[in-house]
Amino acid sequence: MQPSRLIATALAFLAVALHAPADAAKPATRDRAEIPLQYRWDFSAIYPNWEAWEAGMRELESKMDAFAALKGSLARGPAEVLKAYQAFDDIGMLQYKVYRYPQLQRDTDTRKQDVAGKFQRVTALFAKFGTATAWFTPELLQIPQATMQRWIRETPGLAPYAFTILDDYRKQKHVLDEKGEKLLSFAARFGQTPTAIFQELSTSDIKFPKITLADGAEVTVSPANYQHLLHTNYVQAERAKAFEAHLKTYAATANTYAAIYNGVLQRGWFMAQARNFPTTLEAALEDNAIPPAVVTTLIDTVRKGTAPLQRYAKLRRKLLGLAEYHLYDAFIPVYRTERSYDFDASKDLVLEAVAPLGADYVEKYRRWMQGGRLDVYENEGKRSGAYSANVYGVAPYVL
Repeated sequence: MQPSRLIATALAFLAVALHAPADAAKPATRDRAEIPLQYRWDFSAIYPNWEAWEAGMRELESKMDAFAALKGSLARGPAEVLKAYQAFDDIGMLQYKVYRYPQLQRDTDTRKQDVAGKFQRVTALFAKFGTATAWFTPELLQIPQATMQRWIRETPGLAPYAFTILDDYRKQKHVLDEKGEKLLSFAARFGQTPTAIFQELSTSDIKFPKITLADGAEVTVSPANYQHLLHTNYVQAERAKAFEAHLKTYAATANTYAAIYNGVLQRGWFMAQARNFPTTLEAALEDNAIPPAVVTTLIDTVRKGTAPLQRYAKLRRKLLGLAEYHLYDAFIPVYRTERSYDFDASKDLVLEAVAPLGADYVEKYRRWMQGGRLDVYENEGKRSGAYSANVYGVAPYVL
């Protein structure tokens, strides 16, 4: 099964399982140790233990050192260029495992400083590799493009890398010399600081309040419970209570979030200036060769086309019987249903839904769902949101 198909199906599955009303099968606890194993990630498919991960780190560093030693070889001919790209692929395959093993564990509980420390070691190693290989693109671009195109035509092994190589020539005017690229590589060591601060503030150090519903139930308005209330509670006042309590938690540190965002903007400005882009927008779009007009046209089109959305909101207000319509009213279904789904029942529904794709697809998907690749319920310290994380040679992990 192609990874893209698996990921698409997994995300569809999550949409059913996590956004539909859930019954008592959902654990009442937020203590990860008390959540049954079948609802938690199993990391042993990546590495059996931290000792094996340490060995992977040593192997990766050795491969990185060997790659850095290729400096000065690219102009010798297509065989040397191919050797470099194949070596980089070899590093990339191992990078997935070495990176994901601590990263995924950190995301399940960002408060664990021992895991966070190991993750920081990985990112530091990657930054070191970026500095040690700052020579690569400038050296590659010293080879005339016509020569490189001929090498690609005459060397079948370079065919898989042709797009990547020629795309570097497209971006050539924004590539600095080796000294400049090395200087920029040091920015990687602090460039993720705004993200790291946001992670700690919004996950590790945050405490969500409890609200009391009309039936006497006390609910902690954590991200998952908050979304559940907005999607299932038909009492507008209770949705409003959840909305206000949840957002006030973030509003209490609004100035800190503003400072974090400013750090993100300043980082973007720095990189745009360093690489000679006229705007940060153009810098952000360059890798994918997207003209800025695509973004500005999209914004203009959306601004001019809000009337249907406004009519839709008015229709929802009418169908829900509300005097006023607020953001927290945008998620509740307009027609009530008593039907509910727990996580395990949702899995069976998805298997039925993908049956037309064939028995082989269904069986592979069934094994994936039973293989410790889904981390289902929230717990203290777990990051919010959802994602599918690829690990080369291992099925995706879905949060």
